[in-house]
Amino acid sequence: MSVENVYQNIESILQRIDSIKRRFGTYRSYSFEQILQNKIEESEAKDELQEAVEQQTEDLAVPGAAPDEGTSAYDGIIEAAAERFRIPSALIRAVIKQESNFDSSAVSHKGAMGLMQLMPETAELLGVENPFEPDENIFGGTRYLVDLIGLYGGNLNKALAAYNAGPQNVGERVPNIPETRDFVDSVLYYYESFSKTKDEEGF
Repeated sequence: MSVENVYQNIESILQRIDSIKRRFGTYRSYSFEQILQNKIEESEAKDELQEAVEQQTEDLAVPGAAPDEGTSAYDGIIEAAAERFRIPSALIRAVIKQESNFDSSAVSHKGAMGLMQLMPETAELLGVENPFEPDENIFGGTRYLVDLIGLYGGNLNKALAAYNAGPQNVGERVPNIPETRDFVDSVLYYYESFSKTKDEEGF
């Protein structure tokens, strides 16, 4: 593919991101239950976006060079979600790194799907029709994470614990579940690492 076509693909991706932003609208502080019940409108041109992202990454990659940790073909979507929901992009990256290692086709043994590992019932509540579509998954997962942060008064540890174990299992403190504690510790580690790379302000 020519450089001109690569730039056309990039422009197409940027237009798609703008469309996603408009679809989600201006974010307000609704209750946790209300946010989860809001439906995301049916996304358009999903296949074109994914193909463009993959083609862009393939054409611009330097042979033999591995990407820096925390970067991926989904950076544009991550940045757009961070801007929409006013959350550090490094935190979104950290969750994706821990949950799927940037594999959009990942499925856990419990049935969690995609980049941010959305459970089927959570995806349904968020209106995410196809959890394996990067744009839907990242915007839906980020929205869910932000809602949890609000639910726990900005306590990131509790929010991350709820993201992993479910809000019903998080009370006054992070539950003593090894998997959940490891999840929280790992995400915070990646968050700190990616924050230094992105030079972002945290919570």
